[in-house]
Amino acid sequence: MTILDLKKITLTLSRTGNPVLNQIDYEIRQGDFVILLGSNGSGKSSLLKLLYRQYQPDAGTITFLNKPLLQYQAKEFSNKVAVLTQNCAESLFSSLTVYENYLLVKKRGHEDRDFFREYIADYNPNLANKLDHTMEQLSGGEKQTLALALRLLQPPALLLLDEHTSALDPKTSGQIMQLTQNMVERHCITCILTTHNLDIALRYGNRILMLREGKIFKKFDEQDKPLLSKEKLAANYY
Repeated sequence: MTILDLKKITLTLSRTGNPVLNQIDYEIRQGDFVILLGSNGSGKSSLLKLLYRQYQPDAGTITFLNKPLLQYQAKEFSNKVAVLTQNCAESLFSSLTVYENYLLVKKRGHEDRDFFREYIADYNPNLANKLDHTMEQLSGGEKQTLALALRLLQPPALLLLDEHTSALDPKTSGQIMQLTQNMVERHCITCILTTHNLDIALRYGNRILMLREGKIFKKFDEQDKPLLSKEKLAANYY
C-alpha cells in the first residue's frame, strides 16, 4: 500500500530563484523505513519540512493516504503524522516535569499515572522513576527518549525524524536508534529519517534516497541492501 506519493515536487526558497528541490518523484509504501541522505544543502531537510507542512511546494503534488497532503485539517494531520528533530526542546516544556509533559499530550483513557509509568518504562526504565523530574534534570538521551515516547503515545501512520540522534554521543545515539526501530516495527509505522550517518543508513533503512543539489541522485531499495557497503554509499555521498 502506498502511503506517500510525491510527483514532480519543486521548491524554491532563495532569492536567486534556484530550486532547493527539483522534480522529485518518489513513492513510499506502508512500513517503509526510508533514509534521506545528502550533504548540507542537498535538500533533504527541505523535503522533510514539506512533508510536515512547514513548507509548501511551488509545483507538484504530495498525496498522503490517497488524499492531498495540504487538504488535511490540522488536528487530523497531527493525529496521523509525528515529527521529531535533533532539538527535543522544541517539543518538551523545560519547566515542567516528565509527567506534566505527558499530561499535555495524553489521550482519553490514559490519564492514570500508573499507566504512564508502565508506558515510559517500556522505553527507558530509568524514566519511570523520574516522573517528577524537570527537563533540566534529564540527560540528552532521556529527553530524546521522552520526546519519542510522547510522539508515539498514539502511534502515527507516518513518523518524520530530522537527525533526531545527531546531538547525542555515539552510544546514546545507537540506543535511541534501536528503540526507534523497535517501535516502528511494533506499530508498523512508516518512517522517514534524515541523517549524515552512513552507518545508520545501512543498519536501519530498508530504502535509501540520496539527494544532491535538490535532485534525486541515487535510490537504493530492499533488493539493493545486501550489496551495499559503507564504501559504496560514501562513494556516492561525497
